[in-house]
Parts: sequence; structure tokens; C-alpha cells
Amino acid sequence: MELLDILRFILLLSVLIFVHEGGHFLLAKLAGVKVEEFGFGIPPRLWGRKWGDTIYSLNLLPIGGFVRLKGEDAGETLGFGGADSFAIKSKLRRAAIIAAGALGNFILAWLLFSVLWGVGNLVSAEKVLVSQVLDGSPAQEAGIHPGDFILSLNDVPTPQAEELIRLTRENLGEKVTLAVESGGKVQEIAVLVRAQPPQGEGPIGFAVETATKEVKVPFWQAPFSGLITTFENLGMMVKGIGTIISSIFRGEEVAVGGPVAIYALTSLVADGGVKPFLSFMAILSLNLVVVNLLPIPALDGGRILFIGIEAIRGKRLSARVEQLVNSLGFAFLLLLIVLLSIRDLQTFF
Repeated sequence: MELLDILRFILLLSVLIFVHEGGHFLLAKLAGVKVEEFGFGIPPRLWGRKWGDTIYSLNLLPIGGFVRLKGEDAGETLGFGGADSFAIKSKLRRAAIIAAGALGNFILAWLLFSVLWGVGNLVSAEKVLVSQVLDGSPAQEAGIHPGDFILSLNDVPTPQAEELIRLTRENLGEKVTLAVESGGKVQEIAVLVRAQPPQGEGPIGFAVETATKEVKVPFWQAPFSGLITTFENLGMMVKGIGTIISSIFRGEEVAVGGPVAIYALTSLVADGGVKPFLSFMAILSLNLVVVNLLPIPALDGGRILFIGIEAIRGKRLSARVEQLVNSLGFAFLLLLIVLLSIRDLQTFF
């Protein structure tokens, strides 16, 4: 692990979490709730200073943050601590304060995508770039070179690398026809898809990635393009979460990464420049929106769920039940992070 990679990873997480907690902070202030502490990093506290009613603190582990609201703990009853207590606010206001963290991450993603569209955003070029060709492979024998573009396989368009990989796997042991763009000219090339390639090599023997191009829009249009891109990515993530949940119930393996995977991807993306890094930050910010609003205890979505149950029952759950459920939810999330980290260490390192 290089120091620069670690610093970039810390910067990424710090910005995402700081914005998230900032959303809780701002809406709590607007709702008249006292914010007892706004902490940057995870305790123990290294430094703190009180401005107004709030302590602003720097804590030892710079990979997170928190907002401590007056009267937010389970069991604090109506009338607790006066009119500036979270506990006495209406259900709608409490839900809004809790959801404001996700709103902050949504706005951050919108801002980042808007900046990218204004300075030149990298979008798919609707074709696949050949980045490497292995010696003695079917790709080399067919005359494919690094820098060529794959447009289709057996007349099926391949706008994304994932699509080309999927089609390749469906034709193991067969000869296929690739439409290859080289030097601005397109030609059809027949190539064998090996059913049993040597270890470490793919069926065709080349490395591919989705080709990108830079698109820039007028300054006034950038926020609108950024908002569209934000909603498009948010929709894909919601759909992806649904697919993951469905796969879990079917007992299938799911592609989910933990902090180690994020670290590895941060290092990889950041090496590509500022624009890929900002795009990656925007996508992770939207990912935090979706995951954090899942109705799982210990997440913001779980806290909103408790408010919904309160609205249906006409009264709050007991402090003991709420604390127990949140503790179990936190333990589940912690165990999940540990298991994902172990798998990611085996995968990436």
C-alpha cells in the first residue's frame, strides 16, 4: 500500500461521509434541533471547540464523521430537554432530518457530474478498446493489435466490454467474426474462441475495456446534464440492489465489495486522472444514498422504518426493543464488512 493511495482513499471516504453528516447537521439546524456535536473522524477526540451550541471536533480515525443531536437516542421521550430536542419533533421532521444525509450525497453527486459535463465528461464511445494482445493468442494470429476497436461479434453490437465478454463466453470452442476498427477502417476478422485457454489468458487472448470519449456541454446546460446523469446512475443502482437481493434469495453468488474493494478501485481509478476520480466519487456517493436508505436497523433507512412503525402503531417502540434491534443490525453490518473484506483481500491482493 502506497502512502498516496491511502491518502486518496481517506480523502474519498472523508468527503462522502462529511457531506452525509453535513446534510443531517443542516436540516437539524433548520428544524430547530440542537446539534450537540459535529465530529470529523471517528473518536477518540483529538481536538474540539464549541461555537454556539455545537462542539466541532476532530477525531483520531479520519475515515468518517458523525452528528450528535439532542434527544435522538432511543428511549428519550416527548418533552425530553425542551423545544430544541429531536425527540419532540414531528414524525415528518424527524424522518426528514434522518433522510437529509442521503440528500447531501445526492447533491454531491449532482454537483460532481455537473462539473464533469462542464469541463468535459468521459462517456462510452459505444465500442470496445483492445488494450493488450497476448503473444501466440488467437487474437494475435488473426491480426488484432492493441489500440484496435471491437464493434461487434457475429453482427451483435458490443458497445460495452461486458457485452463482448458475455458473447465470447457464449461461443466457447467456436470461430466468431469480429468487426474490428483499425486506423479508421473497419474490417471483419474471424477468430477462434478457445474453450480451454492457458491459465491467466482469456478465450481470445486479448484484454479489452469500454472505449470512452470526452463530451463537453455549455456551462448553463451542465447542471441539467448533471442531474440527468445523477438520476440515470441512481436508477441503475436501485436496479442493481434489487438484482443482488434477488440473487441472495436464489442462493447465487453476488458481486458486492467492501472497504478493501473500494480502496483497490480508488487506487486504480485515481491513476487514470482527476476526471475518473471525480466520476468514481459521484458514483460512490449515489451508492451511499441507496445503501443507507435500505430499511436495515442501524442504517438511516432503519431509523425511518421505526418512524413508520410509530405512525402505524400510534406510539413509539420501547427503548429496549429499538436498542436491541439496532444493536443486532449493527452487528450484522459489522460481520458483513469483515466477511467482504476477507474476500476482497483474497481477490485484490
